[in-house]
Amino acid sequence: MNQTKYDILVKGGTVVDGTGSPGHKADVAVKSGIIAAIQPGLPEDSASSVIDAGGKIVCPGFIDAHCHTDWAILDGPWDDHQERQGVTTQIGGLCGTSPVSIREHFEQANKQGLGTNYALFAGHGSIRHEVMGDENRKPTSEELDQMKALLKTAMDEGALGLSTGLIYRPGVFSDTEELIEMAKVIAPLGGIYATHMRSESDDIEKALDEAITVARTAGTPLQISHIKVIMPRNWGFAAKMLDRIRQEQGRGLKITADQYPYAVTGGGHYGAARLVEGYDRETGFDMFKEQYQDAQKRKEMAEYASALIAERGGPEYFSIIKASQDKLVGMYLHDALSKQAALNLGEFIVEEIHKSQGQFAMVYHSVSEEELAQFMQQPWVMGGTDGVPGAFHPRTHGTFPRILGRYVREKQVLSLEEAIRKITSLPADTLGLEERGRLTPGAIADIVVFDPDTVIDRSNMVQPTLYPDGIEHVLVNGVPVIENRERTGAFPGKVLLRK
Repeated sequence: MNQTKYDILVKGGTVVDGTGSPGHKADVAVKSGIIAAIQPGLPEDSASSVIDAGGKIVCPGFIDAHCHTDWAILDGPWDDHQERQGVTTQIGGLCGTSPVSIREHFEQANKQGLGTNYALFAGHGSIRHEVMGDENRKPTSEELDQMKALLKTAMDEGALGLSTGLIYRPGVFSDTEELIEMAKVIAPLGGIYATHMRSESDDIEKALDEAITVARTAGTPLQISHIKVIMPRNWGFAAKMLDRIRQEQGRGLKITADQYPYAVTGGGHYGAARLVEGYDRETGFDMFKEQYQDAQKRKEMAEYASALIAERGGPEYFSIIKASQDKLVGMYLHDALSKQAALNLGEFIVEEIHKSQGQFAMVYHSVSEEELAQFMQQPWVMGGTDGVPGAFHPRTHGTFPRILGRYVREKQVLSLEEAIRKITSLPADTLGLEERGRLTPGAIADIVVFDPDTVIDRSNMVQPTLYPDGIEHVLVNGVPVIENRERTGAFPGKVLLRK
């Protein structure tokens, strides 16, 4: 009786190992969750199970360097949007928000079962809220000591570093001195300072200065969250921003960043509550209807909406995702306006809110795709969904297939090997995820098999939860979680602690 040497053999694919080296034809053998061999011509009968990877790319599992799965991971059944796009490890606790007790959260997550590997940053905002609530003031010395103690505990429990969300409460109330003092806690422990900066638009230069000051003064590496420049009036600053970052890197400061490949930001949803001054989510459409009956109020609402759109660059930067008529959905606002002559910009928006009973909504394309590509081409920028399960944005379901489909195959912004490096070994090395991010004998078997000719995101602003095409097989710790494009029942993911 023949005893098989391997558990799984991934046969006949092109291996792209995650280092940036050219792909090569080889088979990948897995035994007990570890890559046992990578070489051509391994016999099929050497393994209990064989994956046919002919014509496909075989590469390390993707690492989502920035997501918000921790917001919902314990709230219900496991959401498989990550595995479906090739992610085998996801990093949460970003933008200043995390569980205060990392240990308790990890224990519960392990008990519930994980479809992917999972690691966390400690959120400054969550720690500050635990000690001070949402108070807009400096902490007392005693409160700062309490915050630092909570952060030290989180680091001891395995957090990768400290994250901040400086446009959100209560992080917005902190000053640079407070951030430096907090970052000093993580520096001797090898932690990373990951920041959603205080501005990504008009004050981005000052915000970048602050981020650099915190990291350099505290002695930590700097990770810039979802790097971008927002609003057309600020387009052009990316080159200056990159020059500043390169200068600091040249002076010895380790700076990396994550990025999602979409021109619409997480704050880019414009519904009635944002388009009409005073439209309240509680009173909602009823209050709007009352005001709509008054011609003067209706005129004021239209003027407000028109001024808002103009201040953000104009109707050419907004596309419609919900409307009173299906034919308007997917159109840019300036195209929809051009198809009717009776209404001006503000009047059109007010009428649409009325006709749709408050459902009318648009998204704001506030990021230049040219600058998006500029950032993407930097060797220190990695992929991250910034995904929130259940949110409107397609990045949650589509980030990694979009990088490989739109920006590698279609636009050729990156080579295939470089794109894979930026979503595998780059985040693994940056975050200290040992034995992950590369296909090499002895490494942990987090593996993706995808079709380079068909891989693409299908999620969009109108249907944000569609699964992508082209992700054929995904192994987490050597166990298949996606098999022939379908989710298996396995939950082999592990909590990953800072080393």
